[in-house]
Amino acid sequence: MSSEMLSVVISQKVDGSWQAQHVPSGKVTHGESKEEAEQTMRDLLGMTEEGTFDEPKTSDRFEGIAKEMAEFLEGPISEMLAAHSGFARLEAFQEQTAHVRLGGGCQGCPASTMTLVNGVMHYLQEEFGEDIIKDIVPVQ
Repeated sequence: MSSEMLSVVISQKVDGSWQAQHVPSGKVTHGESKEEAEQTMRDLLGMTEEGTFDEPKTSDRFEGIAKEMAEFLEGPISEMLAAHSGFARLEAFQEQTAHVRLGGGCQGCPASTMTLVNGVMHYLQEEFGEDIIKDIVPVQ
C-alpha cells in the first residue's frame, strides 16, 4: 500500500487476484496484480500517482471572505481529509451558508455528512466566526 493511500487496504484474494478497499467509504476495486488494484482505486478516488487530486481548486472564483474560506478548505481542511483520501472545495457562499463539496474518498462515504456538519463546519466557524458562517450545505 502506498503511503498516500493511508485509508486503503490492499489484499490478495484466494483466487490470486487483488482487492483494494477504501475503508471509510467501503469502495472496492480489483486487479490481477497489486499494482493494478491500487491504480484502479487511485482512478476511482481521482488521485494522481503522487497522492494529490486532479480536482481544480475553486478559490480563484471568489473574493473577500469567501476566497479565504475556499483557501482554508483547500489547505488545512483538505490536509486533514487526506487521511481518508479526501478533499474539500467551496462551491458557493451565500447568506452565511457555505456550499461545500467533499471529493475523493469522502465522496459517497456514509460518514461524509457527519464529517461536513460536525467537522468542517466546526473548523470554519472556529476560523471565521459563527456570525460569518451559520450553516453548511453539501454539494454533490
